[in-house]
Amino acid sequence: MQVDDDVVDVRLLLRRFALVRDRWIAGLCRSVGGNRTDYDALEALDEHGPLTPGELGKVLSLTSGSVTALVGRLEQLGWATRQPHHDDRRKVVVSLTHEAWKLGQDELRPYLDAVDATTGRLSARDRAVVRAFLEDLVGEVARAGSAAAEGVGG
Repeated sequence: MQVDDDVVDVRLLLRRFALVRDRWIAGLCRSVGGNRTDYDALEALDEHGPLTPGELGKVLSLTSGSVTALVGRLEQLGWATRQPHHDDRRKVVVSLTHEAWKLGQDELRPYLDAVDATTGRLSARDRAVVRAFLEDLVGEVARAGSAAAEGVGG
C-alpha cells in the first residue's frame, strides 16, 4: 500500500515526540528513584483513579506477581496505598497518594508547560482537530496492539 509523504511525515513526528517523551520520563524516573513501570502505574492511577491490583495489571499488561511487586514498590516509595474495596471487602484498591501526584506535577511542570503553551497557540478549531486525531489514533493503535497480542493481522 502506497502511503502519502505527509502521512509518513506525521508518523515520523509522532515517533520523535514519543522518543523525546520517553527520554523525559526516563530522566524523571532516575531523579525520583522509580522505574518506567512505576511511572506507568502512576499515570494509570492518575487517569483511572483507584484500581484493584487485577485492574492495574490489565491496564499495564502485567502478571499478578509483577503487580504485587509493583504495588509493594509504590507503597515503599510513598506513592500509592492499598485500601479496602468499597463494594467487596475481600479485595483491595490501589490509590495514588497526594505526594505522588504532587511529585509528578512538580517534576513534569516544564513538560506540561511546553504542551500547554504549544496547544494554547492553536485556535480552538485546530485544537478540536488535534484532539479528534489523537483520540482516533489512540483507539486505532490500541486495537492494532490487541490484534497483534492475539496473533491477528500478521
